[in-house]
Amino acid sequence: MLIQFNVIFYKAHLARRKYLQLFFTYFLAIIGVMGLSGCVSTDRAQSILADESRLSSTPLIPRSDLFGYQKYSALKLSPDGKQVVYKKLFNGVLNLWVGPANNPEYAKPVTSFMRAPKRFSWSVDGKFLLILEDIIGKEMEQLWSVNLESGVLKNLTNDTTVRTEIIKISKKYPTKVLVSINERDGRFHDVFLIDIATGERKEVFRNDGHFIGFYADSDLKVRLGVHGNEDGSSTYIRLGEKKRTELMTVPLAALRSTKILSLSDNGILTLLDSINSEYSNLVTIDMATGKRTLVAEAIEADIDAVFYDKKSKALWATREDPIVPKWTIRSPEAANEFAALEKTFGTSFSIVGQPNNKKLLILQSLNGKPERYHWWDRDTKTATLIFSTRPNLEKHTLAQRKPVMIPTRDGLSLPSYLTLPPGTPLNAEGFPVKAIPLVVIIHGGLWLRSNLRFNDVNYWLADRGYAALSINYRGSVGFGKSFTSAADKQWAGDMHNDVIDSVDWAIEKGITVRDKVASYGRSYGGYASLTSLTFTPDRFQCSVAMVGPSNLQRLIADMPDWWRYQYPQWVNRVGDPNDPESAIDLMDRSPITRVADIEGRLLLMATGDDPRVLMRQSESLVGAMDALGKPVTYLLYEKEGHNAYPAEVVISLRAVTEHFLADCLGNAAEPFGSDLERSDMEVKAGGHLIKGLPEALKATGEKRFSKPHISNDIYN
Repeated sequence: MLIQFNVIFYKAHLARRKYLQLFFTYFLAIIGVMGLSGCVSTDRAQSILADESRLSSTPLIPRSDLFGYQKYSALKLSPDGKQVVYKKLFNGVLNLWVGPANNPEYAKPVTSFMRAPKRFSWSVDGKFLLILEDIIGKEMEQLWSVNLESGVLKNLTNDTTVRTEIIKISKKYPTKVLVSINERDGRFHDVFLIDIATGERKEVFRNDGHFIGFYADSDLKVRLGVHGNEDGSSTYIRLGEKKRTELMTVPLAALRSTKILSLSDNGILTLLDSINSEYSNLVTIDMATGKRTLVAEAIEADIDAVFYDKKSKALWATREDPIVPKWTIRSPEAANEFAALEKTFGTSFSIVGQPNNKKLLILQSLNGKPERYHWWDRDTKTATLIFSTRPNLEKHTLAQRKPVMIPTRDGLSLPSYLTLPPGTPLNAEGFPVKAIPLVVIIHGGLWLRSNLRFNDVNYWLADRGYAALSINYRGSVGFGKSFTSAADKQWAGDMHNDVIDSVDWAIEKGITVRDKVASYGRSYGGYASLTSLTFTPDRFQCSVAMVGPSNLQRLIADMPDWWRYQYPQWVNRVGDPNDPESAIDLMDRSPITRVADIEGRLLLMATGDDPRVLMRQSESLVGAMDALGKPVTYLLYEKEGHNAYPAEVVISLRAVTEHFLADCLGNAAEPFGSDLERSDMEVKAGGHLIKGLPEALKATGEKRFSKPHISNDIYN
């Protein structure tokens, strides 16, 4: 249907006057594929290469310290509180280490994956680790188990063409795990019971109802199925009874702020829920009767964490993050404890473990410091440092991040974070006395958010002399469902206006000036960075766009099977490529249609194994830019996917990026050194546009230059 429709759409699209430019762009892209080396004139290239002044005479924090692997991360307690597991380097890759809780530094490696494990948990008896690991980099996560006594690592899925999700583990069945696997149909998962030790698998629920998610009780019986509806809502259906009945429907507006936390033995669901409220509240629902009970009402933002005291089983506190995290006391017994916790850690802490009634495991997020793990003694109200997640950064001076609220032209406020170079002279408002270059950081997602937790990109840019502004544009989650819904059908519309309003705010505050602004983003942020150059070319000197779509129609149509459970959300929030009017609108909001308008410089990064934003999104854009003589540097990491890059990839990408920004905005850059040697980065176009890049790549001794495989695939 999509291909047939595209012929009609193509004619209608070009009939509109402004899309004559699109036709011209693609005509030039086809005839210009072979001339990529001529992206800019020789005079301009020589000018770019001429200036050596950006190499700073003052010490910069090495990229290896900023972006190298964390020494310790993702610390988790065993069910009995006697052991810990965390990620640490082993054979050059982050792997899992297990050791005694009272001496975590004595842990030993228990895995030797070639890609860092993404998600893992303990079995209920603490004898196994359960790991969801994608060994091929295409988001096909397999379920693995590690027998901690024998050291045996077993792939319980044993099929790299399917995805596995853990549904439930239970104290009643310590050797079993309930999972869903999309083996029979890539779009929908069936439910299996797997023996953790032997790998024996038994199908226990055939997904004949096209459910997109499941919840089970402690008997490992599937009790709820989630059905995705055409309008983007989700309906929760009671299962395991003679007749399937509806429990509740979560409308699209509340979908991103509603999450089930647990299902008790007596059929009580505990969830974060915004169905009947602006913010996400803590609620319980009786599955038998459907009765909904408000447990804790949010105050300023969505509740994002809850703390139940292990001894009393009572709710003690909830946390919200309107811009700075805030804990709200929900029990009189909690007042003294949380007063002591906040006195020691501030409010930016997470309770990540509760081994017994005497101790808590705390992850502290400090402004301008790496995150740190502590033991908290509940009797003495004192903290003991376990370790810093990044001890190599403790010796450096990192910038402070300043929470700011940015007004928009239509009356919203954007919770955002400004990071300035350490030692910047400030005025009474806390802004620079003298304007400095600005990099606007647009987070990916899009239904995610920026917060005050450790952010290496912000600290890196500030160290290089930039003002780094991380914005929560409309569509970001955590600030109420109205704020999220305000982004519906607003890609390159009001969402982009939020970016422009943020830049104007920074100019008004004297933080920067109009001709010293760059945009930076990955995934949706990559798209928004492309939008910066194509929709408002006079506002940005350059942009960095990583794995960002240039063609929205193609992005939605190309969704992989396992991701299509989100298709109704995208159709209703972004646009429908199969609807003629909506398809035109999607193309109108696509950067690929406005290449001729680009004035600034672009650094584009794509990955070869990305199943979400296919490589051709970047290849087509580069072809169009080349045909029109637009400067672009295009980097490809052939073996990487959409998320979770190895440190050597991140370091090489940051090295090129900071030299690109130095050429564009004039600030400091650390010499390339050997930072390009360990990655598989290829420069597919425009390497000569970044001063020193050809020489740095040549020094690696490997072939690093090639041309894109460009095809005119916009309509078929």
